Amino acid sequence: MKRKKIPTPDLEELIPILIGVWRRWRKEPGPPDRLQTREFRSVVEGIKTLQKGFEGENSLIGQDYFADPDLLGASLLYQWLIHYQQGLSLIGEIPITPMRVLDVCSGPAPFAFAALRHGAHEVYAVDQNLQALQLGAEVSGRYGLPMAIRRWKCFKGPLPVEGQFDLIIVGHCLKELFPNGEGEHAFLMELMNRLTPRGYLLLVEDSFPEANRRILKLRDRFVRDGIAVQAPCVWKGECPALQPGGAPCYAQRKLEKPFLIKEFQRAAEINLSSLKMSYLLLRSPQASWPELPAKRLYRVISPPVTSFHGTRYYLCGVDGKKNLGSRLEPLPKEAKAFDYLKRGELISIEEPFEHQNALDIVEGTRLGVEAACGKPLPEEAETDEG
Repeated sequence: MKRKKIPTPDLEELIPILIGVWRRWRKEPGPPDRLQTREFRSVVEGIKTLQKGFEGENSLIGQDYFADPDLLGASLLYQWLIHYQQGLSLIGEIPITPMRVLDVCSGPAPFAFAALRHGAHEVYAVDQNLQALQLGAEVSGRYGLPMAIRRWKCFKGPLPVEGQFDLIIVGHCLKELFPNGEGEHAFLMELMNRLTPRGYLLLVEDSFPEANRRILKLRDRFVRDGIAVQAPCVWKGECPALQPGGAPCYAQRKLEKPFLIKEFQRAAEINLSSLKMSYLLLRSPQASWPELPAKRLYRVISPPVTSFHGTRYYLCGVDGKKNLGSRLEPLPKEAKAFDYLKRGELISIEEPFEHQNALDIVEGTRLGVEAACGKPLPEEAETDEG
């Protein structure tokens, strides 16, 4: 069976398309591949307003902020590029190519576009703001990938798309839809019931503590309901990160930063060197947990941490939360992967030295990367039934 091919971001082609779509909407002339000074400053002010409205005072929660042309433009030219890259990486963890996809509260549809880049054939983006959807659809169309859009005001009418889906995406909108969490679980269960037997629900939020705890609590609630987790968890019990003293548990991936993104971040004073997001990929209620190889598997859940005993990593795996280090220098070939581990990778460990929750590499220890960031679990890596 062939492996899934993970698409590259292709930002050099996409950024001129985004600028062109933005300019035609605003009916303003300008160079095709860059912003003029006044345009740049205007977009930066919009980016600052969005950052403040969601990460600070929460003044935009519950508002149709895309009705403000400056905020919609800032979302299209900056946030779109970040969320699109998140989507590319996270959808890569699905073991099939999802053919029919629904992107809920899509805005200008970066996640829907990421699904199309992954080979989806029928993608619907739904949102309350039709203008945002139209801009996203135009970007997708000019890239050569057709996207269907539907206006939908959540809770004020039925979902305007019939049938079941291989993938439903809910990205960066839970706090807006459910400020206090009331009704959130029931809404997501309604979406789960629209999945095919081999379908998936993808939830994505930012990595800040409040959003991270929200995703982790949802994870525990779904596990209690008997819903299987595809990623990131291979542990089936209650989330260790929610226990007293637990630290946030979020994903960290490579961020492609062409000149435009770097300049926006510099001007808006945004310190973002990588993609950081809380996410949960759930299987259909009709599916069981993934059948993993008979190995000790762990997700790397931290960057390298310098300690008195040298470099260590925190792990969460089939037998709970551990930490990993080495008692050998140099490392043997069978454990050399330790020097290159990345947060989010799924690894296997054989024959370590164990003491309480600590694992150490000793003579005879074997360590391997079973699934790189953005790739499916090992038992599914060879499968593509799309």
